[in-house]
Amino acid sequence: MNEFALSPPKKLLLASVLIAFLGSAATAPAQPDPPAQAGRISSITGNVSFQPLGTDDWQQAFPNLPLGPGDRIFTDENSRVEVQVGQTFVRIGPNSDFSLVDSTPTGLYFGLAQGSMHMHAESLWEGQSVFVNTPSGSSALAQPGELRVDVFPGEQAAVFTDFSGYYDITGAEGFEQPLNDGYALELIGSNPVMAKWVQPSGWDDLDQWSHRRDQQIAQSMSYRYVSPEIPGAYELDAAGNWEAGSPYGPIWFPNNVPYGWAPYHYGHWVNHAPWGWVWVEDESWGYAPFHYGRWVNYNGRWGWVAGPPAAHPIWSPALVVFAGGIRFGGVGVSAWFPLGPGEAYRPWYPCSPRYFDQVNRTNIIESQRVHVQNSYVNVNVTNITYVNQTTAVTAMRQEDFAAGRPVRQAAVAVDPQQFQHVQPLGAPLPRPTLQARVGPPPARPVPVSTMRPVLINERGMATAAAPGARPMPPPVKPVPQFHPLVGHTVVAPPPNAKPLPQANIPGNLRPPAPSAPNNSAERPFQGAPPRAIAPPVEKPVVPSNPQQEFKQAPETRQVERPNPLPNPRPEFKPAPEPPAKTPPRTDERPPAPVVTRPTPERLPPPPPPKSDKDKKKKDEPNPK
Repeated sequence: MNEFALSPPKKLLLASVLIAFLGSAATAPAQPDPPAQAGRISSITGNVSFQPLGTDDWQQAFPNLPLGPGDRIFTDENSRVEVQVGQTFVRIGPNSDFSLVDSTPTGLYFGLAQGSMHMHAESLWEGQSVFVNTPSGSSALAQPGELRVDVFPGEQAAVFTDFSGYYDITGAEGFEQPLNDGYALELIGSNPVMAKWVQPSGWDDLDQWSHRRDQQIAQSMSYRYVSPEIPGAYELDAAGNWEAGSPYGPIWFPNNVPYGWAPYHYGHWVNHAPWGWVWVEDESWGYAPFHYGRWVNYNGRWGWVAGPPAAHPIWSPALVVFAGGIRFGGVGVSAWFPLGPGEAYRPWYPCSPRYFDQVNRTNIIESQRVHVQNSYVNVNVTNITYVNQTTAVTAMRQEDFAAGRPVRQAAVAVDPQQFQHVQPLGAPLPRPTLQARVGPPPARPVPVSTMRPVLINERGMATAAAPGARPMPPPVKPVPQFHPLVGHTVVAPPPNAKPLPQANIPGNLRPPAPSAPNNSAERPFQGAPPRAIAPPVEKPVVPSNPQQEFKQAPETRQVERPNPLPNPRPEFKPAPEPPAKTPPRTDERPPAPVVTRPTPERLPPPPPPKSDKDKKKKDEPNPK
């Protein structure tokens, strides 16, 4: 390039673009890349509140809201929510305090401070595990599986029920116990922690809802064309149709959109760590097509082109180009347009060159008109004429953009002649206002502390439910008295199970029976069952088993799942055999009837203790 052929203003603009891009790449090694898998609120019933990382304020949650590490959710009574991260689904019941603690290529970390959650991990990345942390202990899963977790903060207890898979349950002071399919383990206290084997409850409304959601997703036709790890792709079936034979590969076309509809025009921008500006589409199906793939106007219709189905797709906050050099009425505007097939996406947040390449390679598919490059880091953005820069530019005043106002209402009409000379920007110009950071307040006050809950992680350490929180040894506390849970009868341990750190349990106990679906009529959501009041006398024992590292199993990929009734979740392969020190369960144990979860009524209180007068009378010798 002849540098003397450029005018001084163009030199300045080119220099600013290159400095913004190269500067972010140069500083990337100093901080980690953003998560490759973001969370998503995919279904809401009732009132659900949301607390983003970095603030103590609660907001009203809504569908398609992206979730990042450290984000927190609370559900009111008779409310529930589904959170999806890749192919892992977390269904959260009412009166629950849930956190997406962190998301990394090696681990998905969830936290449950109170309430109930039903987790179904259909597939994980190679070397990736799923962790669920509670105030009493943690569970670790290194393969596909299904787990129910109930937390009772008033009783300092948590129950882990294994529907499928092989889990390691860990706690403070090196407590570790394998959990096999069909068994349930209750942890009481935190340090020391006491444990008991309990009878798994029958499926309640939360489990049945989770089962129905699994069936809906398994029947999706869109996963013939897209990666099963793209959240929300199953919603495209009812909202449009696929055309497989285009020069760009399979294209999905939305139906029932208004005249003049264009991508990234019907929604709003929010400022969300760690990405900065994140796009939220208005349509119910508007998640997958706006965080993965590319858009193209093909034969007069807007269509979405997904990335390669076999790749681990990297999530992005919005696949757009921010355009500079556009004016409206003498004031500056923020403008953008969607990327077309094969066009490189340039993150406006710090990232490494490896992330830069992966976020493009996993969202661009090879076709007749598109060639996937080995690297996109050195693509010269000044020499690109973008396919959508004259047909799908959206502009709004910078003050409206910074406030996160709805784009459809605040968009301005710009002279199309300006689109011929747009210049790509490294990042949008305006800084976000408080309104873009904090959304509308929740419908009701959230009845939990604004402080991040402190949970026990997979190494038995106490840590706040936020990424990068410093782990600390949990403080030593007296173990609370054990009271039987309604619906969770104490049972004998599985054959050859490790000794649990607990006092002697009553005899004549039967082994637990694997849980099964409860086909009875559904009842309104009641949240986690309350603990029954009963006064057993036990002396806790401080655990002393050494802490062990988790072993990660290879990934098991599975897209289509058969109908799991009547046997719950037969789509999973049998769990791998546990280590030799914990032989697998046999089928020779006597069967036991499934105990359904009762309504949350407390048992009658125990009789009051006898007075000193009664004791004295009892101790007097009999005159006879």
